[in-house]
Amino acid sequence: MTITLEIPEALATQLGGGTPQQVSRHVLEAVVLEAFREDRLEGTQAAEMLGFSRMEWNHFLKEKQVFEHSYSVGDLERDVATIQRLRAEGVLPPVA
Repeated sequence: MTITLEIPEALATQLGGGTPQQVSRHVLEAVVLEAFREDRLEGTQAAEMLGFSRMEWNHFLKEKQVFEHSYSVGDLERDVATIQRLRAEGVLPPVA
């Protein structure tokens, strides 16, 4: 979805100025970060939307002084699926 948004020049400057593409990126980061803070996005979803690796996402959160929320059910389900896949591939030993 493409949205056109007019913002005052003063706000663009406070967001870091630069080209319209740079300001657009700052706005996108702010929207995604706020959705993450409100628990409307999981960390993996937010990182993907911004094109960040897990490490880049963690650095971004630290830079913005945002502490990641607790481990979610979605995180657990993905981890369980990964463990099951790694066991099926023989990378991890079977459960004793």
